[in-house]
Amino acid sequence: MTTDPLPSLMPALICRAHGDPLGLSVGEAPTPRPKDGEVLIAVQAAGISFVDVLMVRNLHQNKHAVPFSPGMEVVGRIVDCGADVGDLAVGMRVAALVYDGGHAGFAVARASETFVLPEECDAVRTAALLSVALTAELSLVERAGVRAGETVLVGGAAGGVGICALQLARWHGAHVVAAASDEARCAFALKAGAHAALIYGTDFKERFRALGREAADVVIDPVGGVFAEPAANLLDWGGRYVIVGFAGGEIPTFAANRLLVKNRAVLGMVLGHYRWRDQDGLRRAAASVLRALAERALDSPIEVVDGLAAVPAVLARIADRRMIGKAVVTL
Repeated sequence: MTTDPLPSLMPALICRAHGDPLGLSVGEAPTPRPKDGEVLIAVQAAGISFVDVLMVRNLHQNKHAVPFSPGMEVVGRIVDCGADVGDLAVGMRVAALVYDGGHAGFAVARASETFVLPEECDAVRTAALLSVALTAELSLVERAGVRAGETVLVGGAAGGVGICALQLARWHGAHVVAAASDEARCAFALKAGAHAALIYGTDFKERFRALGREAADVVIDPVGGVFAEPAANLLDWGGRYVIVGFAGGEIPTFAANRLLVKNRAVLGMVLGHYRWRDQDGLRRAAASVLRALAERALDSPIEVVDGLAAVPAVLARIADRRMIGKAVVTL
C-alpha cells in the first residue's frame, strides 16, 4: 500500500474515437488503483510503437473500447501495490508491460509483467526497447532455440523487432545476416551489428550464398511479404522459421513438402500470449533482455519527446513508416 496520497486525476493521452492518431488529445483521467496482483507505477518514460497505432485504429487483435489511453511499455517507480505482488514494493524502479494506459501519469501493471530494473539500465532505452526486445528474445530462444555459431537471417532488420533480433542473436553468439527493403536500411542494420545485409528482391538466395553461408539455421520474420518465400527456401535441414508479424502487408504461405523433406519448422510468436500462457518463459526472456540492456548489447536510435502532447505526431510518423528506430515519451 502507498503511504502518500495519490492525486484523484492524472494527465493522460486519450483516444476518444478510433482512427487517425492525430485525433488523440491530452486530458485528465481518474488515477487507477491496483487490484490484488497488481502494482501502480508513476510513469517516467513510455514507449511509442506501431502496436499503439493499431490500437488507435482499432486494428489490433485485442480491441480497446473508447475512451482509452494507448501505451504498452513503461518505466517508473512503484507508488502503490495490491496484495500478492511477491517481492515488489513501493519505491522500486521497474519496467512493465501494460495492456494499455502507458501514455499517462500513472499506469497499473500485473506483478507478473513487472520487472525490477538493474541500476545499469537506462530508463529511456528500456522503455523504448522492452516489448520489441522481449519479442525478439522469445523468438530466438524460447521458440527457435538459437545456439552459438548458428546463422540467423533477420527480416525487417531496420524495424524495432528486427534491430533487437539481430543484436540479441549476435549477443547469443550467432552469425547474423540482416534483410531490409533498401540500401539505407541495410546500412543501418550493419551499423546496428549485423555481420552482413541484403536487400529484398530477385536473386536473394544467390546473394545470400555469395556471403559464404549456404543456408540459415533460423529465420526471424516480422514482415512476411516478399521476404518470406526466399527466406524459407534458405532454411537448412532442421531450420526454424519464426513468424513475428506481417508488417509487409502480405501473409505468407509455406510449401508443406519442403518443410517435410528438410525437417524444417515454421513457428509463431506473439508476445501477448506469453503474458498469460507462459509467464516463466516471459520472465526468463525479461531477465535476459535486462542483462543485455545493462551490458549495452541492445541499442537503437531513440527519439525522445517530452510530454504527452507530442505523442500523436510521433504515432502518425510511425503509421506512415517514416520512423527508423524507436520513440519514447518522458513525463
